[in-house]
Amino acid sequence: MKKKLAFFLLLSWSAFAQTQLPLNDLSSFKPNTTGNWKIVGNASADISKENVLNTTPGTGVLACFHEKGKYGREYDLFSNFEHGDLDVELDYMLTKGSNSGIYLQGRYEIQLFDSWGKKTAKYSDAGGIYERWNEAMPEGQKGYEGYAPRVNVSKAPGLWQKIKISFQAPKFDAAGKKIANARIISIKLNGITVHENVELSGVTRGAMTENEVAMGPLRIQGDHGSLAIKDIKITNFDKKPGTLSDLTYKVYYGSYQHDTDLSTLKVDERGKIESLTWEVTKNPNDYAFVIRGKYTAPTDGNYTFKLQESGHSWLKIDNKEVLDNQWFQTNTIREASVDLKAGDHIIEIFNNKRDGWMKPVLAFWSSGPGFRETPHHAVGSLIAGKLSDPIIVSASNNTTLRSFMDFKKPEDKSRFRIVHAISVGTPDNLHYTYDLDKGALVQVWKGGFLDATPMWNDRGDGSSRPLGSVTLLNHDLLLADASAAAWPKDTTGSGYKPLGYDLDDADLPTFKYKIFGADVSDAIRIVDGKYFSREVNIKNPAKSVQARLAEGKQIEKVEEGLYAVDNKSYFIKIDTGSGATIKSTANGQELVATPSNGKIIYSLLF
Repeated sequence: MKKKLAFFLLLSWSAFAQTQLPLNDLSSFKPNTTGNWKIVGNASADISKENVLNTTPGTGVLACFHEKGKYGREYDLFSNFEHGDLDVELDYMLTKGSNSGIYLQGRYEIQLFDSWGKKTAKYSDAGGIYERWNEAMPEGQKGYEGYAPRVNVSKAPGLWQKIKISFQAPKFDAAGKKIANARIISIKLNGITVHENVELSGVTRGAMTENEVAMGPLRIQGDHGSLAIKDIKITNFDKKPGTLSDLTYKVYYGSYQHDTDLSTLKVDERGKIESLTWEVTKNPNDYAFVIRGKYTAPTDGNYTFKLQESGHSWLKIDNKEVLDNQWFQTNTIREASVDLKAGDHIIEIFNNKRDGWMKPVLAFWSSGPGFRETPHHAVGSLIAGKLSDPIIVSASNNTTLRSFMDFKKPEDKSRFRIVHAISVGTPDNLHYTYDLDKGALVQVWKGGFLDATPMWNDRGDGSSRPLGSVTLLNHDLLLADASAAAWPKDTTGSGYKPLGYDLDDADLPTFKYKIFGADVSDAIRIVDGKYFSREVNIKNPAKSVQARLAEGKQIEKVEEGLYAVDNKSYFIKIDTGSGATIKSTANGQELVATPSNGKIIYSLLF
């Protein structure tokens, strides 16, 4: 029965774009004689103890239990399926001090490692491309071509982390001679690109064999420590891409409104083109055009289309609007996903431009079942859409920057602009944003500090953007009256009054404000280069005042004083306070605590 299931899965991966690997049992993998891999329902790791993985019964999580010091390939897990070009993404949880790796085709290792708190990452750290090895070389020169991630964005042990790898397999001619090296197109770790376009001249150290092949298994290392893995998604790229043909255009010159009925206007230009370009117009401004063509979908499935145009634009597929008529600047890319049957479909692209200060641009891409993103525009049509050189604010010293900050959680319908935000950057590559209007710690992140391009480039919009791997918190009050039916969304009735902040000798701020008649000081500091500790001192607090330390869909108590938020996205560790309670809300749960001797001290580990 297991053999039949594995064969069915192999056929499924070949036929469809993305497949989530079923983790109901181990039938997707070759038999593992050591028994160190098991299917479980959930996992947790002790943040302070080496190599301790705890699990609960069930399905959906792949767990490796391994005693350190026992090495050998027999502890590894090999997939039944073999792959060429593919994307693989998964969530993983490491125990303290653990070490693992994902071997593409069983030969090229992408490192998984407990790199939490390391300021400088090496090839052997999480997200690194492991080194190659030549035993014939002298000591100290055997390893070569290892590639470190651009930045260390590893989370703490016991937290779920996400990695996505885009891989291009080596290519061979009909005689079996290699004609192109394997390549890492990109690796994203916890949402941040840590590698792009890295050529691999050969297999990395620890490969299952030294020879390179067109197809090989996915392999997960299991002999260097305990870990858990879930949500494994595989995307194979073994199909021909969709094509765009029979392109015709109509151009209308004039400063027309974006919603003008084009059927009432005189057509000034018409014709045929081989590929998409804005240069169907003779003018760089005051025009509208519609380009119509035939998109051939090679297979049934879900297709994603991306469109970049200056001014107003829309996209229709088979006369149905999939991107509506909106105005965007030159560098904005919009996308839509639709299900298509194999065969021909009518594509229509509209553009209306009346802003002379913007350069014209038209770019269009598609991706779909079994093929990567493919451009359908002329190269010259995108030149004006080149992004401006970024304006980066680094934090080689402790740095503060005031700006607008846009805040939006994935489930939110619209963004919230924090107009009195201050972002604090540190040389430890740990940073945060604070809302001066509410005394709220809004977000924390690892990596680079701020991209100030939106604020300072051209006209600017006053906002900056975090450069690293962001953990979103909230933009509500920290302190509120415990008798309130729900946690307040604003300062109404609280008597909140911001009093600015003081900088200490290290140029780190302590924020001050009044609320409910009490004087509050709020200091956020880094501990051991790994995490933030927050100390809130409340002078003469009302008895009914409580602090909300976290809110989310799910909060679970891991151990005494330690809480995991949003399916182990980050930890809250309460150091000083009393009566910590997980409460249910209309949207999930919240963690609240009562001040102890006028203080709340807690740590945020991420």
